[in-house]
Amino acid sequence: MNRSNGGARAGIVLLIAVFCGSAYAQLKINSESQPNGTGGAAFYYVFENERFATPRIEVEFDRQGSGRFRFVRKDGRDIENSLQVSSGLVAQLQALFDEIRFLDVDEDYQYKKDFSHLGKVTITVVQGARRRTASFNYTSNPALNRAVEIFRNIATQETRVFELETVRETDPISTPAQLRLLENELRSKHIAEPRRLISLLNEIKMDESVPLIARNHAERLINMINKAK
Repeated sequence: MNRSNGGARAGIVLLIAVFCGSAYAQLKINSESQPNGTGGAAFYYVFENERFATPRIEVEFDRQGSGRFRFVRKDGRDIENSLQVSSGLVAQLQALFDEIRFLDVDEDYQYKKDFSHLGKVTITVVQGARRRTASFNYTSNPALNRAVEIFRNIATQETRVFELETVRETDPISTPAQLRLLENELRSKHIAEPRRLISLLNEIKMDESVPLIARNHAERLINMINKAK
């Protein structure tokens, strides 16, 4: 009797294990086949150039602006951070892709002349069940170039944030140099959303572990960003 009960229990356990394994496999397939966006549209940008100190950069986010930023250094370091962009920036990108009907046409955006030395850009747009990817090293399409510029500015911004946070923790004396780089990027309009840096700059301004010159510089950059608004 006990042996029979034990056999029945073993059969039930086996059945549950098979069911769970099947469910897990199906969940894995579904998750791998779906983009990371939470609905609506998702935007993905990848830049690759083996000659650069940062040979790979990835930016991705959903319609709510939530996503991730990843870059790989020449020395093999792989950095990944969460990312949040504003609804206004998402709307700008959506308008640009709508303008060129990115999801509706099969246009080859690669310029007739090859500029491989510039690196390869890959952009993917996902909207509902529709998905399209385009790769090129140079394009003459103005709207697509503007979209690339936005992605590039997001990457520049997030890289600078990472560098500033890193030197504050590990090498505070290098903070002034990072702030000079940031000022140059702000003046050349290579930062996607300058106001998103104000919180970090306020922290640096109040951080007595960094040189006074850096705290004063952070205050000037805050004023600079506020005036630009």
